[in-house]
Amino acid sequence: MDFWGHVIGLRQVHRARMQWWGVYACLCAPVAFLCTPISAQLLQQQTCRLIRPSRLPTVAKEGNITLGALFSLHDAVLESELSFTSQPEPAQCTGFNFRTFRWMQTMIFAVEKINRDSRLLPNITLGYKIYDSCSSPLHALRTAVELMGGREEESDGTECQGKVPVVIGDGGSTLSLVVAHFLGVFQLPQVSYFSSCACLSNKKAFPAFLRTMPSDFFQVNALAQLVQHFGWTWVGTVAGDDAYGRGGAQIFNDKVTKLGACIGLYEIIPKNHAPAEMARIVQRIGGSGTRVVLVFALEQDAKALFSEALKHNLTGVQWLASEAWITAAILTTPEFHSILQGSMGFAIRRAEIPSLQPFLLRLHPSSFPDDPFVLQFWEEVFRCSLQNGSKGVGSDALRPCNGSEELASVKSIYSDVSQLRISYNVYKAVYAIAHALDAMLRCVPERGPFPGGACPDTRSIRPWQVETLALNLDVFLWL
Repeated sequence: MDFWGHVIGLRQVHRARMQWWGVYACLCAPVAFLCTPISAQLLQQQTCRLIRPSRLPTVAKEGNITLGALFSLHDAVLESELSFTSQPEPAQCTGFNFRTFRWMQTMIFAVEKINRDSRLLPNITLGYKIYDSCSSPLHALRTAVELMGGREEESDGTECQGKVPVVIGDGGSTLSLVVAHFLGVFQLPQVSYFSSCACLSNKKAFPAFLRTMPSDFFQVNALAQLVQHFGWTWVGTVAGDDAYGRGGAQIFNDKVTKLGACIGLYEIIPKNHAPAEMARIVQRIGGSGTRVVLVFALEQDAKALFSEALKHNLTGVQWLASEAWITAAILTTPEFHSILQGSMGFAIRRAEIPSLQPFLLRLHPSSFPDDPFVLQFWEEVFRCSLQNGSKGVGSDALRPCNGSEELASVKSIYSDVSQLRISYNVYKAVYAIAHALDAMLRCVPERGPFPGGACPDTRSIRPWQVETLALNLDVFLWL
């Protein structure tokens, strides 16, 4: 085989490898070192092309600078069967989450508000590209790869890289751990709005991770002081089976033990909420003699535990709550009052965001016909189908939407702005990034934040530059 045949053969092998990942690959032979007419022609023809077009649903808006974002708009993923003989079907996400959808809309609200502000980022328009991570670490990684690669079918540049200088998200600590490991390789800053795991404060492992949510160290320290204040000496701990639950519970156990208390039980809530295991945990709590129990878990896991506790009529327990569920709407319904009245915990700071509610209520399928999340949200809220004819079969069939539905006529957690906590964290994340970018634009040569007082090249924003400037915004961000 001659030299060119060898180069083409290597190129085909490289292409086959990259197809397995489904990311961008620069389809050009490595011939830049050859000063021949042939090499010059190949260099002129090189392009960056998406080998396998993305099939992940997304909502995007063009801008001079595009912010990437990840939100768990669904609670679970139904993975398709893998035959390994054909390309797998796209994963189906289930359990639409109205609360997370409000967080996403809050980000869009903040972006549009900044774009109207002539003092912040003047003459610069922010855009966004938002994906649904579906509460799954694997799916979160898929979406992060998409954000790194972009979505364009073909670009004129010779570099196969995305145009996103920063990513907002994800929510859950376990999801952020996976994404942070990946984005950290590229020094792409990530600003989470809800990930509180203390493990994410490790800057050696996660050098590009930032957040508008305080570390669990602060919350757990306050909970331990609560135990000390009331003189409780026999305490139980129940944790969710994830980085958030296990990490927070372990720190709590260590702290209260040093304060002289004993850990009467330590249980883990399985992610599949297996009935037999949930019943065993509740029975263990009831039989342990422990009257004070900390539940350090996400709201879905906490609800599964307390639903089982209702079945067993488990009363007389003083529940201590982590911030993830102490203000959760799904646990404030009357059915849980008999066992959860008197629960104690520390909530995330609540704030008001003027004009947010009218913005949330503006949604209508006719105004956003290409937004896959708006269409699904509408069907979930009004239990009707936007497709021709009814949707579903039997008792699960949805009637056709008649066009007269209005969000203002329906009460839901989506439009409830009385308890804006994580929504405010999202809002702060967008503004932290905007102020970092604004500082880049206003940088004075020889007085800049980089070595030698250098200023960044605003024509080509590098992710590490955004991170460096964002770190100076301690009014917004936690480490």
